[in-house]
Amino acid sequence: MRKYSLDTITVIDRRVFPTPQSSLHLDFDGSACKRLITRAFIQSEVVSLIGEIFTSQDEVKMIGYLLGDDAQTFIDIMDEALDRTDLPPRLRRKCLSALCKICGRHALLPRSLKIPLCYDRQGTALYHGGYADVWKGEYRGLQVAVKVLRVYSTSDFEKITSRFCKEVVTWKILHHPNVLPLLGVTMDNNLSLFAMTSEWMKNGNIIEFIRAHQDANRFELLKDVAKGLIYMHSQAMIHGDLKGANILINQGGHACLADFGLLTVVSDPTNPTASSSSVKGGTTRWMSPELLDPDQYGIRDSRPTKESDAYALGMVILEVLSGRCPFSQFRDVVVMRMVLDGIRPERPNGPEGVWFTDDLWRLLASCWESQRERRPTIEAILEFLEHISGAWQPPAPQVDEDVEMGEDDWDLTTVSDSSGMIS
Repeated sequence: MRKYSLDTITVIDRRVFPTPQSSLHLDFDGSACKRLITRAFIQSEVVSLIGEIFTSQDEVKMIGYLLGDDAQTFIDIMDEALDRTDLPPRLRRKCLSALCKICGRHALLPRSLKIPLCYDRQGTALYHGGYADVWKGEYRGLQVAVKVLRVYSTSDFEKITSRFCKEVVTWKILHHPNVLPLLGVTMDNNLSLFAMTSEWMKNGNIIEFIRAHQDANRFELLKDVAKGLIYMHSQAMIHGDLKGANILINQGGHACLADFGLLTVVSDPTNPTASSSSVKGGTTRWMSPELLDPDQYGIRDSRPTKESDAYALGMVILEVLSGRCPFSQFRDVVVMRMVLDGIRPERPNGPEGVWFTDDLWRLLASCWESQRERRPTIEAILEFLEHISGAWQPPAPQVDEDVEMGEDDWDLTTVSDSSGMIS
């Protein structure tokens, strides 16, 4: 299809961008959109100019017609706007929505996100997860972890590229002490390369950390996890793959959420069979029943929700306090059937059973309700953790080294991953 500039465009192919029944002629001259992408403004006008664009249907339509350099300029300006502190929340959501759509449509990223490849591709990945490999590298003098997605099917390449652009753009705008920051992205369509770079977490993931630090206050770490989830949900984001291996411990000893949204990059969240990628990655044990089998619960797709995050958080609480992954004595295929049949983990009764009071176990049981609307909010879970953390801090139990592990238990797949990024 021929590419048009802003000054010459009149009609765009309806197969690419839907238009009304009649031909649509857009006059860009003098529009707020034209002023924005030509940077014909001063910095103090940015917020009002963006507000003008998103309050006009004609201006919003123009965004869909941006191509090439014009699209890239718009992306960069939206990216800059999202870093501003004076952008109203409602306008921020509109900017992020527009940014995700145009990045996904054109497979483009903000220039601020693009960084060179930070590891030696001739070397060997240090760790392997269900859908990605983790390499250790260096960026601007900082040790970094580079997560490289595996692309198995070239037929889905365009969809994967689109989803990848949307997800990393959303990750970039997250700024919270309990969310892992994204340093940059390397994307090369010719090499089918999708790489995300973040700081190397030498403390590893939360499971490794509590194994190495038996005196760590586990409730404080779990509160960090809940706070990170609450923040993500406030930004209209769902984690979707919460488990101990995806919770990293920073240098200050606080938990940070990582690897959110990436399952939707390598699988189609609107396809009920998409959960196979999650299962392959060893996520089954933390997945709510409606994600495992949407049809059984009258749900059209397997898209994660706040409620499925609450279910997974309950499993993480069990995992962190017991020192074992959920259903550790069973294989994945058995776990899936058990969960769909309404069976949940048994209450620990060994040395670690001291953690699980009647009140805590009732909370976990409510997190694991089959009907998602009955589950507590993350805010309610945090409130409970705040109460129990301040009122009761018993000594940490010793992890039983001889316990029979499941095939994807963290002892087997993640205990040596000092990046904490493996999935």
